[in-house]
Amino acid sequence: MAEGVVTRPGQDPFGDPLGGARAILAKRLYWTLYEPFVDLKTGKVMGYEALARFVRPDGVPVTPGTFFALLHADPGLLFEVELAVKRHQLAHAPRHGELFLNLDPDSWAAGGEGSDNALLDLMADAGRRVVVEVIENLDVSDALVSRGMMAAARARGLRLALDDVGAANSLLSFESLDEAEVLKFDRTLLRALGRPRRRAVIQALSRMARETGAHTILEGVETASDLQLAQELGVDWVQGWFFKELAVESPRPDLRKALAGA
Repeated sequence: MAEGVVTRPGQDPFGDPLGGARAILAKRLYWTLYEPFVDLKTGKVMGYEALARFVRPDGVPVTPGTFFALLHADPGLLFEVELAVKRHQLAHAPRHGELFLNLDPDSWAAGGEGSDNALLDLMADAGRRVVVEVIENLDVSDALVSRGMMAAARARGLRLALDDVGAANSLLSFESLDEAEVLKFDRTLLRALGRPRRRAVIQALSRMARETGAHTILEGVETASDLQLAQELGVDWVQGWFFKELAVESPRPDLRKALAGA
């Protein structure tokens, strides 16, 4: 994966506030990496997470985190970008397995805080098993927006995954555990398994998931040792760079065409 432009908080990587972001949207300078989920017992690919990638007209990649942080200054533009990217991700997705789509709660709110929402329409009408990935932030107001989005997605018949479980900036509530059909353990937990309590919590959540019909996924599996740890923890599926050969990429944008139209 290419390194992107790294910025300080509030710094615009384009040199023109939001103008570069609009250019990326207008010229469709985005594509998708579909990262696989692999079943630990069978070794089969069970689905994919759609990861958005962006590039400026001059060919310099922009990290998704930087790009979306910038877009939060304009909720309307954020919603437009999310809708365009989700259309692309659905159109180019591998045909087999479940498709996990990240949905920013602020994007959903910009389109109307309810189940009657263009983003949810797109996912619900996709004709395939779409799973909405949700992150609960430590900020209480953000967490409430996330839970509202989860309820709206559930009302449309969409499955839910709770992302980044165990991350330092995430919140884990009983309400969200009740709603989520998939728990995704954050990659940072692999480096903290020397702490007995941390390991015990993951194993307990994995048992709870099995007993209630939910699935668990461990992110960030990069080595054979990571894979062994995942088996010891009792998770169902794994995701990470160790399985990069199984990843799928949508067509990349034509930068020559983008520059010619500049």
